[in-house]
Formats: sequence, C-alpha cells, structure tokens
Amino acid sequence: PLQDGNDPDPYVKTYLLPDPQKTTKRKTKVARKTCNPTYNEMLVYDGIPRGDLEQRELRLSVLSEEGFWENILLGEVGIRLRDLDLAHEKMGWFALGSRGHGTL
Repeated sequence: PLQDGNDPDPYVKTYLLPDPQKTTKRKTKVARKTCNPTYNEMLVYDGIPRGDLEQRELRLSVLSEEGFWENILLGEVGIRLRDLDLAHEKMGWFALGSRGHGTL
C-alpha cells in the first residue's frame, strides 16, 4: 500500500538503455487499486540488431498513477540483456529496488 494506506494504481514503464531520445519507451495499462498486479505483455524491439541489444540494459520501473500529481515510483530493476539468452522467451521474477539500487 501507499503511504496514505490506499492501494496503488500500478503500471510498468520500460526503456532500453542507453536511450537519450527515449525512443524505446514502452508502457503497460494501469491496473486499478492493487498491490499484486500481473502483466503478461511481450516486449518486441524490431530493427535493433541482436549485437546492439546485448550491449543494452532493460530498465523496468513500476509506478503508481496519481492523476494530476507526479506518479510515484514503487520500484525498478535493471536487467542486462547480455545475461539473457535472447533467442528464447524469458519468463521469470526480478526483485524491484529503489533508485540507485544495483542492477540484476
């Protein structure tokens, strides 16, 4: 729950870093009033050579939509793509941390 005791309205935002123009940004739909959202969405990055992908980090952030206020960061994780077999689908769990938290 949020500091005010209410359940968040979470969504996920991803980037492939480095990405100075933010062209790789992807967002899920918002899951209303839940502390246990489930997202089953495939990330597809067409046009990026595999060798380039393997040098990038997938930055995944979970935020709570707060209407007119700034959205609240609930947690994030960095996933080094060189550590994954990009020829196969990856399904798994990654621990979320706060800003500055080490990458996994």
